[in-house]
Amino acid sequence: MKYYTKEDVIGKEVIETEAKKIGVVKDLAFSTEGKVALILDRVDEKGEIQEAFLPFDKILKMGDVILIKSTSDLETSSTPGRICPNCKTKNPINAKYCVKCGVTLQKKEKKV
Repeated sequence: MKYYTKEDVIGKEVIETEAKKIGVVKDLAFSTEGKVALILDRVDEKGEIQEAFLPFDKILKMGDVILIKSTSDLETSSTPGRICPNCKTKNPINAKYCVKCGVTLQKKEKKV
């Protein structure tokens, strides 16, 4: 059995078996039942950041990247956000300025 530290996994890309990038690990979480999961930041098709949880038992391999079978293994969080183009910090969905560096966040224009 191999043990991993928080530093071993934070910042690693999560890839599915179809060679698609799913997201990047930002932290670890655990449940009241003692199960461990990775917290990922994913960018959805609208360009918004979605937080997702990846249970450790759904990981196929860990190395330079983390390999999972499919996105159906993820448990999504309902807290969307927007990524700062300058410092890559997650901000609240309705933020006008980045909470970390103060850069103005651009509104996405809807195409008609």
